[in-house]
Amino acid sequence: MSDCGHSRRRRFLAGLAATGSAALAGCSALSWTDDGGSSFTAADAADVLADGTELPEIEWPAPVGPASNAIDDGLERVETLLADVPDPLEAQTVPNGVVRQSIADRRDEARDYRDEAAKATGDDRYRALRTTREARDAARAATTTLAAIEDENEAIVADLREECTETRSSVRDRLESIDYRGADAADELLRAALFYARQESDLRRAADQLGRHQWAIDDDDPTVIDIGDGAGDVEFAAATKTVWEHLAERFDEETDAPTDLTPVFDATLEASTERVESVTVPDRSDEDWLDGIVDRELDQHVEQMLWRTVDSVSSARDGLRLAIEDGTTGIALYEAARFEVRYRAFERVRGRIDDGTLATPESAAEIRAERTAAIEAAASAGAWVSEPSIGAYVLAETLRSLEWTDDSVRRAADNDPEVVVSLFTEYGNYARIRAQLEALPDAVEAFRERLRSA
Repeated sequence: MSDCGHSRRRRFLAGLAATGSAALAGCSALSWTDDGGSSFTAADAADVLADGTELPEIEWPAPVGPASNAIDDGLERVETLLADVPDPLEAQTVPNGVVRQSIADRRDEARDYRDEAAKATGDDRYRALRTTREARDAARAATTTLAAIEDENEAIVADLREECTETRSSVRDRLESIDYRGADAADELLRAALFYARQESDLRRAADQLGRHQWAIDDDDPTVIDIGDGAGDVEFAAATKTVWEHLAERFDEETDAPTDLTPVFDATLEASTERVESVTVPDRSDEDWLDGIVDRELDQHVEQMLWRTVDSVSSARDGLRLAIEDGTTGIALYEAARFEVRYRAFERVRGRIDDGTLATPESAAEIRAERTAAIEAAASAGAWVSEPSIGAYVLAETLRSLEWTDDSVRRAADNDPEVVVSLFTEYGNYARIRAQLEALPDAVEAFRERLRSA
């Protein structure tokens, strides 16, 4: 599916957020400064991307295909919500400029999502159906913000609070009532694991989002923009439930001789838990966390690179434990596969640091070489990983991280050529992503073997 301009903006913001959160995670514990001693310039950043090597296309796996009318229903809902939002939106209708811009932005966002979903074909229709959720969110926010200007806010907020409570409850009920059924053939097991992982992830996100953002409508005197955003959250959650009710029906229709997969999934998670418990993940909260990991002194940039590699392993380990505690088996399977990839990547990064082949870069050529190696590893992994499967999804996520790193380098290159910039974080990202892509085939095969032998 080709992205529209708004999709590219969303990807940019998501990448920026991911980069920022990774940096903050490290800096909260250690006194790193990414730009300390940087000798790189914007011209060097441009040189990193100068060979013109394109990244592999990201292909998100589709575990099930929706019916055309399901997408149409979602788009029709968007049209209904936008019907009362005028274009252009005049000052006489909405005098406050900030509010007027907010309504116009959400209206345009809904249209972008709508157009993106409407043109989807083939496997992209799965993503298109899920995209209707964002379209409905933005459209509901726009029309509710406008209504809050014109009508009695107290009545709107009261109705919205009731709808929020009911919707969150229904989404949680849906999440907690999932039955893990599917065919037990090898490829079908992989598809089923992906299907349940994505369903649970979407439903949990929708329920959690309502919980986090409910303050927008619980405030004693919410602004009209808060009311609109709260309505958008409720709409997104309701749409998520509708989408997955439909996809679950389609999955059942596409599955021959379904059986209870709970014993298979539970045995896979038991083996995955034993794997996690059999290895040592450094404790990042310990001041001496580096002891016993590498046999050489590290400068701050290499230490930062290794810390972030460990952080990604810990994230997957903690995600696995939390999902098992919550009873979200599909998410747990995803986290188990992600742990296997990231732990093996950590071992690769540690080994390269130990033997001196991975150190603080001194030239743009070194950074470019790491990027090239990551792209080559991506091609190898892409040729090996089958879809639809959790492995294919982890591959797509990793390629997206590679894309975000390129975006970060490109932003540095957009400065005047002589401007000093830091590329240490980007270099570390390329090295870590390269290691993940190199480790991915063997890691995913290990996960598959657990699933098949369960």
